[in-house]
Amino acid sequence: MALNQRILLSAGSNAHGQLSNTSIDDSHQFAPCSFSNCPPGTLPADSELLHLALGANHTIALLQFHDGARTELWGCGDGKSGQLGPLYEDDKEITILRPLTLPLERHGMSGYLPRLVAASWETSYVVLSRKDNPDVLISMGADDFGDLGIGTKREGKLPARDFHVVGLGHLSASVDLGSLVVESLAAGQHHVIVTLKSALGRVSVGWGTSRHGQLGDVVEKPFASSPTLLSNHDIVLAALGHQHTVFLHSSGSVSGMGSRKKRQLDGVDGILNARDVACSWTGTYVTTGDEGSWRILSAGNNANGQLGRLDDLHGALAPIKFPFTSTTHRLLRIACGSEHVLASFMVLASSATEVWGWGWNEHGNLGIGSTEDVRLPVKIWPPDASQTLHRCVEIWAGSGTSWIVVQ
Repeated sequence: MALNQRILLSAGSNAHGQLSNTSIDDSHQFAPCSFSNCPPGTLPADSELLHLALGANHTIALLQFHDGARTELWGCGDGKSGQLGPLYEDDKEITILRPLTLPLERHGMSGYLPRLVAASWETSYVVLSRKDNPDVLISMGADDFGDLGIGTKREGKLPARDFHVVGLGHLSASVDLGSLVVESLAAGQHHVIVTLKSALGRVSVGWGTSRHGQLGDVVEKPFASSPTLLSNHDIVLAALGHQHTVFLHSSGSVSGMGSRKKRQLDGVDGILNARDVACSWTGTYVTTGDEGSWRILSAGNNANGQLGRLDDLHGALAPIKFPFTSTTHRLLRIACGSEHVLASFMVLASSATEVWGWGWNEHGNLGIGSTEDVRLPVKIWPPDASQTLHRCVEIWAGSGTSWIVVQ
């Protein structure tokens, strides 16, 4: 690998080519991802990977090019429901990441560029931005539980592989559409929460499935098909599970709503010094403290070891058990997949980086060469001494998949 060159690695479920490794076979070890018309294992020239959006069987990558003036969407995997827009053709699986071209001009959006991305089960979401113009939020793909956020079921008004603008006009009393900025965008399996900022202030809205209260008491049930104002305020970050939602507030407090069947919200509302939150399908993970005294607390389903401790099948909030402490390792980031978790660290003595993982591993999604579940955190990167110079830059986790950017 050339000096400072970055590569994207993936492992896990791959029946539709969503790992971008040219195959449709599960990968039990981390392998380089491929981008169209690029040397194997490399990102497009002069580009940086800003974010990955990971659905049930599709992947969308948001790339920024080094001139700072251009971003692009790339995609791979399953597009049968339109979640990859016009990229998907002829019922073929797309096994490498390819440019995803949206017909923006057709909708009067020439000059807009993608800035944020997210994905639910078979639906994709993109925030489009243009200087001196309000943001636009679009959706594309399946609409099983109002996932598209367009108010009514798609009835052939647009080509199936086109996109939909998520309308916010009905919120005009709380959102000034002329100065709209989308600050954050988060998606669970079938519900979405977005934080909006405008001249009228900051609000959070949600749509999708709400049967279990994952959108709060103010939202209709069993699902909301268009954005609805939520009652939570000062939200810094939203993390979405299958049937629950967790908020990090500007004060450092945490709140949750939705299903408690797996004890995934036990103890969450009492946390006051949090700095990050994340959710698996049936679990909640909260980072507390600062760089010098971090802890990761977990609650919820532990049937596959996803709480990172030897506990009952369902556990109330308690610390994950690492074989080291904050005196030797600085926590960089945590990423939750469907029912597995990754955490990246800097080793203080050497400034090297490590990625640790635990939980459900049926598809080899922890990249350790096996398909056995992992009940306590194990080091998954670097896999051996030959890779110690390849620093971990970023991590993501999806539906039975794990992703690492190394440099």
